[in-house]
Amino acid sequence: MKDTTQPQLIHYIETALSQAIGSMTGQSISVALDPGATEPAPLEDAITWQQFFSLPDGPSFRISAGRDLWAAVGRITLEAAGVEEVTDEDCRSTWQEILNQTAAGVASAMTADLAGEVLTTKGAEIEAEATGAGWLTFSVSDGSERKWSFQASWTGELARSGAPEGARSSAGRDGAGSKTFDLLLDVALPIVVSFGRTSLQIREVLKLNTGSIVELDRFVSDPVEVIVNDCVIARGEVVVVDGNYGVRINQLASREDRLRSGNAEAAHKGGRL
Repeated sequence: MKDTTQPQLIHYIETALSQAIGSMTGQSISVALDPGATEPAPLEDAITWQQFFSLPDGPSFRISAGRDLWAAVGRITLEAAGVEEVTDEDCRSTWQEILNQTAAGVASAMTADLAGEVLTTKGAEIEAEATGAGWLTFSVSDGSERKWSFQASWTGELARSGAPEGARSSAGRDGAGSKTFDLLLDVALPIVVSFGRTSLQIREVLKLNTGSIVELDRFVSDPVEVIVNDCVIARGEVVVVDGNYGVRINQLASREDRLRSGNAEAAHKGGRL
């Protein structure tokens, strides 16, 4: 059936999920359709995620992963981040963050291949099993002997919205645009970590001296913001690495958040004397 075997959507999912897991674990991850799996195998303690996109008729895809996959990937990710004690709930939330990044990657690839911007909308864990027609089996490998599988399916609306077979996604384009982008990859960008902001009257600024405390608009438990070019690109927690401060990324900002923070900062600068 064309709707359930649309080659470009399969490529989107393979690429986006492998990049999401790879970026979180720091490992080289391979995700590929398993052509030998004719029937979806039962998944133990599965997490099934449904993701919608900003296209007509509310298209969506579903990814269902068993405990062997989400627990392993969650544990590898958190251990790579220096977390020693990892619970099942930690693994579940980490896997859901990976699925959020996967959905964003699929949306970006569709935007590159279609004449219009595609955004992710709502995504949530649902009560559903990967059974029946329309589900395809994919394999996940980290290059060793370890190998896991998951199932995915999507609505006919999403399949019909996908780029035709043979279309080139942003990751696969070549030519002048690609060469120009390669040059930009070597450009250094300043990264700022913001612990918070506040405003003081001039008379208060003049009263500042050694030992003065300036209270910020953020609680100690709130995440810090990672800012590039006045746009918040991520949020995380402060860590110490070899005696230096660092930030462990816990959340990547959505495109809407980046635009909103950039516009707010521009307005803030424009109002300064």
